[in-house]
Amino acid sequence: MFYISMRGNDYLCIMYKEYQPCNLLSPYIDRYWEYEGKTECGIKFNIPPHGCADIIFTIGNVADYVNKSITMRSHCSYFVGPMNTYTELVAYTESIHILGVRFRPCRLSKFIELPLSELVNQKLCTSDLPTIFGHTFAEMICEKVDTKQRIEAIEECLVKQLIYSNRSCDKQIVSAVNRIIQGKGIISIKRLSSDICLCQRHFERKFRIYTGYSPKEYSQIVKFWNAIEILRKYNPFDNLLSTAVEAGYYDVPHLSKEVKRLSGNSPYAFLSSPVGNEAKVIHIEY
Repeated sequence: MFYISMRGNDYLCIMYKEYQPCNLLSPYIDRYWEYEGKTECGIKFNIPPHGCADIIFTIGNVADYVNKSITMRSHCSYFVGPMNTYTELVAYTESIHILGVRFRPCRLSKFIELPLSELVNQKLCTSDLPTIFGHTFAEMICEKVDTKQRIEAIEECLVKQLIYSNRSCDKQIVSAVNRIIQGKGIISIKRLSSDICLCQRHFERKFRIYTGYSPKEYSQIVKFWNAIEILRKYNPFDNLLSTAVEAGYYDVPHLSKEVKRLSGNSPYAFLSSPVGNEAKVIHIEY
């Protein structure tokens, strides 16, 4: 899919692609994703949170985090923890090429003991923490001739670790995550904790450890993405109230406030996509 941003009469094209994991890894990996295309120095990217943790490989040129927590370099790998608001980046080259591995909520624990509650809004070099991939893995990935070979190498590494891993995912938290997704973020946290047989305080503590979020925060992200899907599907320029109500918000101001908080944009920014395009997971501003 392509994302086109316009400034005056100039158009900027960035290609975003998604790839599905193999059947063995699909319970643990949500998707592989790739950004590749031409940019301009100084362009800002707003990336909303997805409720997941990612490992990013910088195949080519990359972007610099505005908050200066990290500057990504080519041919390296980085861990991006769960985000509770949008991430703002600034391009400092004329093109970018990034390949990401997005782990399903709570499923990273199968590969590595990493309390995500300590890594919220963190962007780290993988060398700075226990990691799934070896020190030279990123360089090897960059030497592959295309994305297909890169993903095959990533999956070979992940499958080997999966086979020999003696770690397990917390079934109660996995169940809670699935229930929140199925309920599109509109679910009683009190009832949810009762249904999985945990007191609410213990449930919220465990949920933070394995996902990085409180159940309420994660539900807000799921509800946000459901609202974006409704906006794209129906393109309701004249009836944002029906979108707000269907997505579980009180009214249009509530919807607008949450969309702004999580994406940095108004709901109308999601209505401007050309017909036929998928979700805008990256927004380009000047």
